[in-house]
Amino acid sequence: MKIMVISDTHNDTEYTELALEVFAKDKYDRLFVLGDIGIDTLSLLNPLHEKILAVKGNCDGYELDDFARFPLPYLNYAYAFDKFIVLTHGNYYNEFNYDQKYDILLEGHSHISGLVQRKDGRIIANPGSLSLPRDYNHSFLSIDEQGLKAIDVKTGEIVHFLDF
Repeated sequence: MKIMVISDTHNDTEYTELALEVFAKDKYDRLFVLGDIGIDTLSLLNPLHEKILAVKGNCDGYELDDFARFPLPYLNYAYAFDKFIVLTHGNYYNEFNYDQKYDILLEGHSHISGLVQRKDGRIIANPGSLSLPRDYNHSFLSIDEQGLKAIDVKTGEIVHFLDF
């Protein structure tokens, strides 16, 4: 199984389309979306609604709920690779205030990609931003049985990686 994680598309259809081309070409099974989507990029994501697990970001208004073909809660959960995964945008719940159990906490919001494994083994992962990166990488996360990789969608370069 392969999971692609994107965040902070902010209506940038160009980079969202690039990510979705990679999603199809590399045969990803699931797409996790960590908020700040925008109505234009939502129209690109809706056809994949059966493969999407998402959360709402601080820039996503309630009008998205009317158009999204997938739920947009503030927290969402998955279980994959023997890991309990929590999805959040990062503005309400983040690594500093989420005190429930998890193996992997996926958060966006900062527009900076990063992978951190804490001493207790828990992982905090941020895909960065497809549209407005603050670290110059238009990146997404790839999760599979081996671990996590932050990948620049334009170049295919692995920016960060963390093995399980």
